[in-house]
Amino acid sequence: MYAIRKLKPDRSFGMILLPFGALAAGALVGVFFGLEPMFLFFAVFFWLYATYSFLTFARTGNAGFVVVSLYQISIGLVALSLPERLRGSSQTTWFLMVLALFFAVWMLFLALTKRIKWRGREILELAAAPVEQLGDGFTARPLPVGRTEFTQPQILEFAEFVRKNLIAVPYLGKDKVVFVPVAEGREPAFILGLRADYTAETWVAFDFAGNVSANVSHRDYLEYQEALSFDKLCESLGNLFVEFMALFQRGEGVRIIGRMDALRIPFFS
Repeated sequence: MYAIRKLKPDRSFGMILLPFGALAAGALVGVFFGLEPMFLFFAVFFWLYATYSFLTFARTGNAGFVVVSLYQISIGLVALSLPERLRGSSQTTWFLMVLALFFAVWMLFLALTKRIKWRGREILELAAAPVEQLGDGFTARPLPVGRTEFTQPQILEFAEFVRKNLIAVPYLGKDKVVFVPVAEGREPAFILGLRADYTAETWVAFDFAGNVSANVSHRDYLEYQEALSFDKLCESLGNLFVEFMALFQRGEGVRIIGRMDALRIPFFS
């Protein structure tokens, strides 16, 4: 949709550090303790990862992470059964491998269609798209955006939509809902409950009296190639969520997903 990207290229490698680190650790276990402890290590690693994936499902309601969890459980079972298979006494390893392949293909489909992708980077790109004015840099203050006529039930319904579609993490307060967009790779802190305070993050708040305010974090502001006007950027971010909520209330939530998909931002970004 927007040919000119305003975010810097994503050069983070956090997503690949964990699997390569586990592979290296497993290899060391194999060297010092033998094959069976190595396969047991990999089985435990995948089962712990499956627990995290299921926790992600519990936190977001996104059923795609159940598939991810089942894939990781099946891979762990394959690893656990391999020593018996190597001794020629296991008849279940091939079945487990076929099962793991089935879940792997399903998970690949979910990844390619971005059903299990966190959309924070798309949100930052869409918010910056209409902003041409440059400013004096980051300002550590949220900005009032305006007022809306959305009711409390409408805001809460929208919160469920953005939560399941990984558009933002909703924080529910007594008088408002705050939406925090989360980029791919930054979600573990939110899933594990380590981000109880959202104020230093990028967020958009809808209170039940109709007021809308927005904030762009210093970290996210520095992701832009140019020093965009902070006020205009916050205003655009707030208006983007107002537009998304209006689309959702008209039953056009698919258009929200379509706008993000049209940016063609890679899955691991």
